Amino acid sequence: MAYAPIMKLNKFTSKEDDTQVWLNDVEKAITTNGWNDTRAMQAILYFLKDTADSWYQSLIDKPQDFNTFKLEFLRYFSNNNSINRLANTYTTIKQGETEAVTTYLKHFHRNLQQIQAIDANYFIVPQILNQFICGLCSSILQHVCSLHPATLQDTVTHAKDFESAKLEANHAHAMNLVMNRSSELDSKLKQFSDSINQKLERYLADNCAIYQPPQ
Repeated sequence: MAYAPIMKLNKFTSKEDDTQVWLNDVEKAITTNGWNDTRAMQAILYFLKDTADSWYQSLIDKPQDFNTFKLEFLRYFSNNNSINRLANTYTTIKQGETEAVTTYLKHFHRNLQQIQAIDANYFIVPQILNQFICGLCSSILQHVCSLHPATLQDTVTHAKDFESAKLEANHAHAMNLVMNRSSELDSKLKQFSDSINQKLERYLADNCAIYQPPQ
């Protein structure tokens, strides 16, 4: 029986360690090893050493899942280099041409939360709105910009409405293609049937004499 490879983690001790690299490794380990929240937290606690372990033990409300842990972890251990790297990643988030708006929004919010966990005022609201709009795929971007949304919620609503309309239009187009092809097929079948009937009539006329009773 084959088993999935087990990815190991390095220990994390203090602010001298690279927080973002370590968190990225944790996320990869969770995916590679198929850990649920309980197993992930057990592994994380095992690799927290020295100052990091003391920090965790001092928490009154200890995180029960990785996402909550990550925000608390970033809030305490991140430095300027960490937040700058997060900000650079955040400003390059783009929606794929076939990616759903909800998927893009989830990715966008997850990265924004990490930054705000370190510095709640790192980005002001207009910057957040502008960054979300700029990351939309080209077709949705043009539509949203034409409506001049004032809030992130308005932007998301306009983007989802356009996405839904586009999907409905694509579905209608696909149905029209199916109906057209069905009509073409019916026409070809009728032509084939008429051709067979004509050939059968000619054959019968040429090869089957009409019976005449003797005089």
